[in-house]
Amino acid sequence: MSAPRAAASPPRLSFRTVALPDGLVAAGAVGAATAENAPGLLDLLAGRADVVSWVRRGRGLVGWGCALRLEARGPDRIEELRSAWRATVYASWWRDALVRPGTGPVALGTIAFSPDSATVSTLVVPRFLVGLDAAGAWLTTAVAEGEEHPEVAEALSRLRPSASARPDVASPDAPMVSPGSLSEADYLDAVVETQRRMAAGQARKVVLARDLLVAPAAPLATGDLLRRLGTAYPSCWTFAVDSMVGASPELLVRLEGRRLVSRVLAGTARRHSGDVASREREADRLARWLAASSKNRAEHELARDSALSALEPLCSVVRAREPRVLTLPNVLHLATDITGVVAGDTGALSLVRALHPTAAVCGTPTAAAARIIAEVEGMDRGRYAGPVGWVDWHGEGEWCIALRCATLPPGGVAPGAPARVFGGGGIMPDSVPSDELAETTAKMHPMLAALGVNG
Repeated sequence: MSAPRAAASPPRLSFRTVALPDGLVAAGAVGAATAENAPGLLDLLAGRADVVSWVRRGRGLVGWGCALRLEARGPDRIEELRSAWRATVYASWWRDALVRPGTGPVALGTIAFSPDSATVSTLVVPRFLVGLDAAGAWLTTAVAEGEEHPEVAEALSRLRPSASARPDVASPDAPMVSPGSLSEADYLDAVVETQRRMAAGQARKVVLARDLLVAPAAPLATGDLLRRLGTAYPSCWTFAVDSMVGASPELLVRLEGRRLVSRVLAGTARRHSGDVASREREADRLARWLAASSKNRAEHELARDSALSALEPLCSVVRAREPRVLTLPNVLHLATDITGVVAGDTGALSLVRALHPTAAVCGTPTAAAARIIAEVEGMDRGRYAGPVGWVDWHGEGEWCIALRCATLPPGGVAPGAPARVFGGGGIMPDSVPSDELAETTAKMHPMLAALGVNG
């Protein structure tokens, strides 16, 4: 059961971080095992529903239970969460002998795309949080002030897949897929209307999205869904926070010390099925096409420039590398990595607030693009295309954009309780509407496949 929202008096929590024995949690690829047959991070979530996750290439954070939930809505939602988390940290105490990124007090968050969304933005502090980095694994427990932390032996007994977990075997029956807020025909009409508005000078780029409702033939635990995503897309950030799940390729910002890293993705080429050799040849051909495409280069430059403009006032140094092609199993993207040094004591959530929404998920100019999205797309995105990630006790952390994702119903995805799967694309004046529709389908593929949809 979730803890109540923070009141005027900040909640007082107790955190304890302990190192875990070598080999208890396997390093390396998701699902890999050590000689001791230890589970990987995402394996710890097997069969579980109330989970959080932030895993890339088998390392990161996973947890379950809820010690605290902070909520906010409206235009100031990110700043309200930042302030509430800072007040919580100041009011709490902890023991942490490791003192490295991800240890001690940590909250995971998911933030609504629009300030007008009916969906709440939240930071969640799990009761049990397991971390793994190059130096080893650790466990952080969080309890209310005055409560006893679980004994280490009890906590370690929880570091196994849920005893109620069944083998993660795909159902032989196909999931039920139905249109969401926009049918395919509606989406094509929205693209045409958006291009009409761009031709009238209202915007230079607008990112339009659509959704599908997917109900599997049998209940699917959130932890098992995450394991499928992490196995298929190990280079992405496999996340789960408060029923928002996905495998995002786009790093909004990572802050460690005063150094930040951000990755901008915009400009897409779709991959197709085939044998390994043919897919490699296709990827080489698509990479050359993508790098030479004037439409995709222009779209990417707008996204890169918007990120630089947001970061420059907060940094003493900020630099963008030359664009490159990022190859994923389902698509290729133009990618630019941005590095910088923040000025003063600017924290990760302040950087998130400055960056969101980027041109990669909204458009340019931001206000005009957001208005067109609200009027033409016509759906509440919830937390799709919003920031998702984690923040620790001194304001550092790692945040992505919630892409390749779905919103799950409160009780988990099951027959009659569909997941809401999202996909979008950047619309430019010379976009071909049918190509944009196909791009949304390609971007939905990771979640659709994880939910058992074939093709």
